[in-house]
Amino acid sequence: MYKKFLVSIVLVIFVLAILLGLYKILNPKNKEILAQGNYIEATFLAEAIRPETAEMIKVGDTLYDSQGKKCFKVTDVKVVPSEAKYVYYDQNLLYVENTSKLKDVYITAKSLDKKYAWAYPYGKDLIMAGAHLALYGENWKLWVTVLTVKDVK
Repeated sequence: MYKKFLVSIVLVIFVLAILLGLYKILNPKNKEILAQGNYIEATFLAEAIRPETAEMIKVGDTLYDSQGKKCFKVTDVKVVPSEAKYVYYDQNLLYVENTSKLKDVYITAKSLDKKYAWAYPYGKDLIMAGAHLALYGENWKLWVTVLTVKDVK
């Protein structure tokens, strides 16, 4: 009976130690650990957005995650006409214009913090090429696709 109790206690302590170790690895507070990673530079694509919104995005803007934490600084913005068709209704008729008024915006940004794992954390998401996520500026928000991610010093 005593051996069962002792084995149970040892297993519980072992599992708790593993969980604590994983927590410390995945959530470092030590500045030395945080300084080991590199910054990242990511390119985001926002497709078929309104021209007014595209004009709001400027070089030097700060990008925020969904919790309001500052994550990126915009280093380049490229606005191009969208290839999307402009579809609208007028007097119960559907019209499709090939000349779109909408814009595609390519946003290149550098992270403010260094990554400390294999991917850069962004709210509850990770910045990985191909991912879709919400990108927030001072007075705009966009649903974007992450095109490229590269390490920079």
